[in-house]
Amino acid sequence: MPPVAPSEDEDEAQFHDDAWVEPPCHIDYGTNCKIGKGVYINSNCTILDTCLVSIGDRTLIGPCVHFYSGTHPLDPMLRNGTAGPELGQEVHIGEDCWIGGNVTILPGVTVGRGSTIGAGSVVTKSVPAFHVAAGNPARILRRVVTSMDPEQAPGAEQQRPADRATYAFDTSGGEDATRQASATRLDHPPDVAGTTEAMRQASIASNASDGSFSRMLYDN
Repeated sequence: MPPVAPSEDEDEAQFHDDAWVEPPCHIDYGTNCKIGKGVYINSNCTILDTCLVSIGDRTLIGPCVHFYSGTHPLDPMLRNGTAGPELGQEVHIGEDCWIGGNVTILPGVTVGRGSTIGAGSVVTKSVPAFHVAAGNPARILRRVVTSMDPEQAPGAEQQRPADRATYAFDTSGGEDATRQASATRLDHPPDVAGTTEAMRQASIASNASDGSFSRMLYDN
């Protein structure tokens, strides 16, 4: 613990980047967990850290989320109850992710930076950076429109090889705008100067018009 600061505000500032964990939180070992700066973990989180479980900076975890890095043999002869072996694979959650309530993440899964997992999902396979996934088993629903993604940042189009697609950002609104922003191929680069604003407008329009999807997610 750092020494007490002269004022209350200064004292609180010393812990600004600390992770925030709501009780109760159940962790199997505790020695195989790595939690980044500014992480928020809501109540009733369970972490089976047979292998490393890492959660990146600024990631938000809803209530009742389970991270399972441990598993057992399928063959009951080998499994042998409590006398059998415990196996495992690492689980990695990237920076700036949002994991909705009641999500279960299974061994070997990596959730890429900036991705969102819808409430109630069971994640059996890795999710790439800056995507939204939901369901049981979870499947990718869309790409997140954000300038944080290097592939969407201004100037990124001109830096790509000539044989790769370039993208336009349609600000007409709704999910169609998001799909257009991430999947429309052009024969020439878009207007880079207007890219960031177009991305922002597409993101706002998508969030505003897709209320059913927003309700599916849990914002701590």
